[in-house]
Amino acid sequence: MGKSNPKKFYRVVVTEEGTERELRSFHYTRLGFIVAVITAFVVILGSLYALVALTPLRTTIPGYPDAHFRREAVNNAIKIDSLESAITRWKLYSENLSRVLSGNSTINLDSLLQAKEAADSLER
Repeated sequence: MGKSNPKKFYRVVVTEEGTERELRSFHYTRLGFIVAVITAFVVILGSLYALVALTPLRTTIPGYPDAHFRREAVNNAIKIDSLESAITRWKLYSENLSRVLSGNSTINLDSLLQAKEAADSLER
């Protein structure tokens, strides 16, 4: 077995079937063929990625949220936050009301709400 010549050229010929007329002829080496295949693979993957990532086609991917769902999630988070603060205010109000009815001194709700909001902002 001898050494294979890395500069050895190969040829692919495209011919017309009926007349055997040569339509195209491609000359390449092994290294050139490998580089061409890898380049074609990278170009195809890049174009598929661009097609999915940069067009509205990405919304057809299962589990990928579109702009409407993201907007709804933000709106729901804002509503949940305001409901949590309303619940906190109601709890403090009911606690203060029960203290008044039992004859104890009242609590300053504004200072408690500010302390609660400060603690919540530190947790985030």
